[in-house]
Amino acid sequence: MRVLIAGCGDVGSILAEMLLRDGHTVYGLKRDTSSLPAGVNAIRADLTKPSTLTNLPQDIDQLVFMPTPGSRDQVAYEAVFVEGLRHLWAALAKEPERTVLVSSTAVFGQSDGSVVTEESVPAPSRFNGKVLLEMERLGYALSDSLMVARISGIYGPGREGMIRLAATDSLEAQQTPPYFTNRIHINDAAAALMHLLLMDKPQAMYLLTDDLPVARYEVLSWLAGEMGKPSPKGLVDEQASRGKRVENRRLRDSGFRFTYPDYRAGYSSVLDDYSV
Repeated sequence: MRVLIAGCGDVGSILAEMLLRDGHTVYGLKRDTSSLPAGVNAIRADLTKPSTLTNLPQDIDQLVFMPTPGSRDQVAYEAVFVEGLRHLWAALAKEPERTVLVSSTAVFGQSDGSVVTEESVPAPSRFNGKVLLEMERLGYALSDSLMVARISGIYGPGREGMIRLAATDSLEAQQTPPYFTNRIHINDAAAALMHLLLMDKPQAMYLLTDDLPVARYEVLSWLAGEMGKPSPKGLVDEQASRGKRVENRRLRDSGFRFTYPDYRAGYSSVLDDYSV
């Protein structure tokens, strides 16, 4: 199998290494290819600049589209996720047999603590979710063999923001009502994407998140305790958002098994190599 990872960043690099170990040919497309893993065929290009997309391989079997915007604003998001997809698709010699479009659970706008599944109606309230939903709609219009993977908050080596926050002195965090957070370890995120690439009869959409939606306050308190720090001060605000709880049943029913099924398992592995 010949796989093009368009936007081969940290998750993409882990996915690339998994695919290489399994004997597949991998192409990694990004603006700066110096950090690509050994064995990946480098394609130095910018999805926002069609003139750079002239040296794409001709015989791709599978495409994973997972770019990173240059900045966290609407213009940058639209440039890479929507126009970037349009530019890449126009530059391909032929349509891949399967395309995995990596989106986010940010497309869901639920804030009442309710459970969301692949069947839930997306109604994003922020620009990032709105742009990603636009990307999804474009992808479905371009291809009949598209799979959308909506990933929740990724953590792990190099993505340690919650750990740093939990180590903060005099931290305050919403405790009541609980604000739910949904997370997935970076290695499981990459493994789930590989699982989708190799499935025989996949469905058109999967939610990629671990087995345990959990209150953010609980995660921060647990992390603080593991690091010998005091728990954050719990705040009460009955008008505050409760977030959402993302259900991963479809992914699990497809046969995928998590290495880190919840935040305790995942963060324990990260804390082993983390210095406060």
